Amino acid sequence: MVAGMSTDTAGMDNELSATEARDHFSERINRAHHSGEITFVTRGRHRQRAAAIVPAALVEHYEELLDEHDARIAAECLADIEAGREATISIDEAERELSL
Repeated sequence: MVAGMSTDTAGMDNELSATEARDHFSERINRAHHSGEITFVTRGRHRQRAAAIVPAALVEHYEELLDEHDARIAAECLADIEAGREATISIDEAERELSL
C-alpha cells in the first residue's frame, strides 16, 4: 500500500456512476491528488466497477512492482539458459518455424 492512500470502501461515496464521475471529475481528481482517495466509476444497472480515479503515486507504485516482477522472471529465464535447462534459437530459425 502506498502511504497516504485512502482504502475506506465501506461507504458508497467512493463509487460514482460514469455520469456522476463526469459531473464531479475535477473534484475527484483533487481528492485523489490531495487526500489519496480512490473513486470507483461504475456502470450499468448493477453498478459494476469499470474504472477508478486513483492517485498517480498508486499507479506509479504498481508499475514499479510490475517492473520488478518482470526483471525477476527475466533473470530466472536467463539463469535457465545459462545452466542449460533451456535452449535458444536464432531469430532466423524462429521466423522459419513461424512462417514469417
